[in-house]
Amino acid sequence: MNMKLSIKQFLLLILTITLVSTICKATEKPAKEINMLNLFKKTDPIEKFWTWFKENEKKLRMFEEGPDKYLNEVLTQAKKIKSGLAIEFEPPKNGIINMTVSADGNRELFGAVQAMVDKAPKIEGWKFIAFRQRMNLEQVKGMKLKAENHELDPNKMKFFPIINGDTLDIIIYINGVTEENYNQVAYGGLLLLDNILGEYDCVMKVRSYDFHEMPTKKKELDDLLPLLDMASYVDNFHKSKKQ
Repeated sequence: MNMKLSIKQFLLLILTITLVSTICKATEKPAKEINMLNLFKKTDPIEKFWTWFKENEKKLRMFEEGPDKYLNEVLTQAKKIKSGLAIEFEPPKNGIINMTVSADGNRELFGAVQAMVDKAPKIEGWKFIAFRQRMNLEQVKGMKLKAENHELDPNKMKFFPIINGDTLDIIIYINGVTEENYNQVAYGGLLLLDNILGEYDCVMKVRSYDFHEMPTKKKELDDLLPLLDMASYVDNFHKSKKQ
């Protein structure tokens, strides 16, 4: 069969082929872009944590059978979000387990703590709390923490506030503080203060803390305040700033 194309027909054929090729490339481009986006897209570590938690929450309900084992499992996952995050479980009350996500007093982790709790799913039988919460006075009176071989009893501890303009620093006085055990006592003392003030207020409302040996002279002791009064003192200090 003899086929002859005029110049006009030949040019029209080339134009048609070019248009088809362009359309094909245009339709392929989004698919390639989507593939590239999927390749480089990172899964939110907080979402990954809660996905893991939902898959394991029934097992975690039995944490009282082996607290260290189950908490370590949760902490291993939490470290994938930010190193330094702390997780605490409370024994169930009325079928509800409180899980506290804590920054362990590290202000730089506050954002991660809040984001983690904000993204927490609703799971029956669980309540997720951002930061260690303030205990009431009666609960604090019944607390005793051990720092190495040193017992921290809030009923026997005192504090001295140092006010400098709008800032508040506090010295905590404890029996038996030495250079050798200072770090352990200070860490245990800060955990105690998290419960007295609440973790958020402990960090945000007081600029710094120091831990000293309890004085023996009556005159020095008279200048100190009971540690049990610390929460009301800090609250009143910040209320007075607003007036």
